[in-house]
Amino acid sequence: MSTCVPGPRVTGLETEFGVLCAPAGPQAAVTGDLPDVERAAALIFRHRPTGYRSTNLFLPNGGRLYLDIGAHPEWATAECVRVRDLVAQDQAGRAILAEMAERAAASLNRQEGQEDRGGAVRFHLLANNTDSAGHTYGCHESYSVPRHLLDRPDTASGGDSRRTMAVLTSFLATRPVLVGSGRPLGAGTAGAGADSSGARDEEAAWGLSPRAPHLQALTSADTTRQRALVNTRDEPHADPTRLRRLHVTCADTTMAEPTTGLRSAVTLLLLDALEAGRDFSDLVLTDPLATLSALGESPWGDVPAVTVDGRRLSAVDVQEAFLERLTSYLDDVGAPEPLRGAEHLLTDLAPRVIAALRDHDAGSIDTEIDWAIKRRLMHAQRERHPGLTGEALQVLRSRVDLAYHDLNAETGLAPRLIAQGAMTRLCEPGEIERARHAPPATRAALRGAFVAACLEAGADFSVTWESLRLDSPPTAPVDLPDPLETVHEAAQRLTARVRRLRPEEMHRIDLVGRGGLGAPG
Repeated sequence: MSTCVPGPRVTGLETEFGVLCAPAGPQAAVTGDLPDVERAAALIFRHRPTGYRSTNLFLPNGGRLYLDIGAHPEWATAECVRVRDLVAQDQAGRAILAEMAERAAASLNRQEGQEDRGGAVRFHLLANNTDSAGHTYGCHESYSVPRHLLDRPDTASGGDSRRTMAVLTSFLATRPVLVGSGRPLGAGTAGAGADSSGARDEEAAWGLSPRAPHLQALTSADTTRQRALVNTRDEPHADPTRLRRLHVTCADTTMAEPTTGLRSAVTLLLLDALEAGRDFSDLVLTDPLATLSALGESPWGDVPAVTVDGRRLSAVDVQEAFLERLTSYLDDVGAPEPLRGAEHLLTDLAPRVIAALRDHDAGSIDTEIDWAIKRRLMHAQRERHPGLTGEALQVLRSRVDLAYHDLNAETGLAPRLIAQGAMTRLCEPGEIERARHAPPATRAALRGAFVAACLEAGADFSVTWESLRLDSPPTAPVDLPDPLETVHEAAQRLTARVRRLRPEEMHRIDLVGRGGLGAPG
């Protein structure tokens, strides 16, 4: 059995947010029409960080902030190696967006003459997965992998990319039992009508994953029309001869930092184990999509998961088996760099989640795992409103769910839960504050230094994940094909040149018709 330890890989998160403008108080206080979704998103981006002239921003911390299809603000973290850095970057981006929304609301209330009365409207950014119209938007994960892991042809030993992808999709289809964000079940779904005041009866009204019912394929090169567990479009954002990007498109958007961290930690360790030659082929499922779909309505993950060798397991069984083997791999090779400061997520938290699912009792994880935290909140609401039944009870569940994912400091639940010790953090506040301004020690450090220099000088520039270019005065692009590289002579020379620029050497460029990513705007 191989004990090879793969080299470090980078990972990142892309999170889309729902947008809503709503009255901050009585509806009568609103004197005009509320902005619709598109106008609300545009108003929020009008209050982007200074120095930009478009809605597509690469920031000095290495991340990217932009408006995606359907007027969804999106935050893509910089490339990270460590799980703690990834979670800090994710939280930093949310804080930046929340401040933009707060400034947009204050500006709109001043225009309406409502600032003296505390403001008539609020903007809500929702870090969730679905809206009231049934649309879904996602949280995507990216992992750099050696090209041979996903591209290798059939070999005499039986190793090939199809078998690797079969393992990955079976793992991803059952992963929501660990890190699902939870969903209240609507009318017509199993358990939706649970009206009893008993705590255990409330469990039947919740499923594990809001994203699960919307996924239609295991793999797909399409990013919009056919939602898949893994997007296979070959877009490595790196040296294409060496690397591919595993683009996971099935994740629930999570709020609790330990949930976000566990999701990335367990996936990173599985990739390491696969690259090291560990065998998980007996955990491949005959119909991963059927198992995943059932997790949308299952409170405890005890849904069928039949393996290709004919064993009848549950989704919890499959995840427990993955975890046992990954823990054994961890014992053999030691904790890799990505898990430094986050080892407990795999060695302590993950086993407690499995135990909670087995016992049908989430009390040991209800400050750390999203689906469990929501149920605890709803139990408290049931105690406050013991007579609530029917549609009113369903509405209350939906309101709790929305408030849980709301980034607004006044109406969102997460800040209050953290302050009360009812939601555990993975990162210290100082880590998140640093992540707002400083990039992690990857290629993002080169990008961030260049962007910061251009913003300070007022220079026009274009940036992609793997290139830098000064536009005024124009330069040839500097390619950055290695996502782990932190020292690059050409990139550092370009940044130094920007810092020496004089005003007469630059002129502002008309951005109409330009598609350059990262141009100030």
